[in-house]
Amino acid sequence: MELRSLTLCPKYFFGNRAVDKLGQFCREIDLQEKSAVLVCDSATWKAAAEKAFASLTASGFHVDKVIVEKGAVRSEVDKARERIRPLRPCIVLGIGGGVSMDIAKASAFLERAPWITVPTSFATDAMTGINATFRGENRGVDDKAHEGDYDVRVGPPLACVVDTEIVRNAPWRFQAAGYADYLAKLCATHDWELAYSRGKDRTYGEYAIMLAGAQVEYLMNNASRIRKKDERAFESFLQIMMNDGFLTEMAGNSRILFGSEHVVAQALMEEQTRARVSGLHGEQVGLGTILMSHLQGQDWMAVRRALEEVGAPVTGEQIGLGEDSVVRALTRAQAINQSWLRDRPDFHTVLMEKPLTAESAKEIATETDVIA
Repeated sequence: MELRSLTLCPKYFFGNRAVDKLGQFCREIDLQEKSAVLVCDSATWKAAAEKAFASLTASGFHVDKVIVEKGAVRSEVDKARERIRPLRPCIVLGIGGGVSMDIAKASAFLERAPWITVPTSFATDAMTGINATFRGENRGVDDKAHEGDYDVRVGPPLACVVDTEIVRNAPWRFQAAGYADYLAKLCATHDWELAYSRGKDRTYGEYAIMLAGAQVEYLMNNASRIRKKDERAFESFLQIMMNDGFLTEMAGNSRILFGSEHVVAQALMEEQTRARVSGLHGEQVGLGTILMSHLQGQDWMAVRRALEEVGAPVTGEQIGLGEDSVVRALTRAQAINQSWLRDRPDFHTVLMEKPLTAESAKEIATETDVIA
């Protein structure tokens, strides 16, 4: 067994009105910093960051804020770093969805400052993840060129603060998207096992895969209870969504988080961009999970049923894409997978062994009812 060091998110602050007591929590965990930078967008400023600002100020912090405007791109990280740098040492708080949290994580990491994540919805499972995800650019956060989405390893946050009242009251579309994003582990672990069996990946975390499988099974069996916000089921859903950092560290590999379904999701996102349709990452991933679980020979009908019960999209039409767009996305998937292999030589998936033609792509999309 190889010698390994695990670094996990050490603190959680979880419950109703947690954001109102954020300043008190920061003092209780012995933060010595006198300054704080909030990273959020205009919507999450109103939903939570304004309250966080007030709570931190009342606890003696000098607080500044960075409003994200362009999404998960390098320029936003640079903007946040410029605000953090003169305030060193400070605590950085990513407040909102995956984009704000990832920008906070990466900018704090690069400026050697601690950070705390404060999700306002569970549209993604990024709150305790050890990676930050960004859109492809000619010059990424890591100074490399990337054609598609890429990750920067940053390690876990100092703490994760979840105000369950704010999350519970967020538009359900976001929670359903996060649920769909977590279900992706069904396909991701299958692809990881495939890569390991083919000798493409030397790392294999059986314990982490077992845990992820049990959590996915719970989510699929309790989708309707989660949608109704049944107290116990909804709380379990929130706790499961905060497990990514733990799973990734135990696995020793981020392959447990994404596989062929995320490749298809990127292709669907590109089609939405072309059609000038706005979409959520988790919604794209949900369709990708239906389609790729079929290609992998898994129970795609159970996946589709769970997504329907939780209120997530299960057809191209529901995310603004017609038949041609879905088929085109599937036929492009292998090329996208190949482009990802340049950064991740271990990223071997079922798409590399079962490339989809226009005919086979249409057949799979039709059989799964993703297209009519």
